[in-house]
Amino acid sequence: MQKLIMKHKKYLLFVVTIVLIGILLGIIYYQLLDNNTKNDILNTLANFNTFKYNAILKNLIILSTLLISSFFGIGIFLSIFYIFYEGISWGFLLNIFYASFKIKGIIYFFLYLLINKLLVFILIVFFTYKVINISRYVIGYLLYKNSETSKKILINFRKCLYSILIIFIIDIVLYYVSPIIFNSLKFLLK
Repeated sequence: MQKLIMKHKKYLLFVVTIVLIGILLGIIYYQLLDNNTKNDILNTLANFNTFKYNAILKNLIILSTLLISSFFGIGIFLSIFYIFYEGISWGFLLNIFYASFKIKGIIYFFLYLLINKLLVFILIVFFTYKVINISRYVIGYLLYKNSETSKKILINFRKCLYSILIIFIIDIVLYYVSPIIFNSLKFLLK
């Protein structure tokens, strides 16, 4: 595992930087909202009773779009933007839970992130790396017509499909397991 991390150190550092910038912008975005909008968000959260996590369709659509766009070269930018967007949403959620429930809200947020988002996000980071490779290899194939490049495109495409399948399975499991866990953690949101 350590060799894998060291091999992709620059890419992982880039991803961490993008996520941290996104989190910071998500926090700033929440602070810039007017008080009425903030109050509406806090009231909605306080009166929310169902904690069912459902990202099945969202992840399928987004990941499929990113994979298809990788063959046109724009997958690189869209994938990086998606990671950035995830960071923004984490920062926004963190601020909402802190504003609503203080320290208990932060604990709840980190449990939410750990259970519902972390494994899927790690797979999305892997997926993004493969999408970037596909885009690079497609551009290289168009320029040099190398048959080895087409094999690399196919290998990365398969790995992307496996990632989508694994994320799909995880999302289905979370759809059923997540409400049980988070309904038992409701006491943190009081």
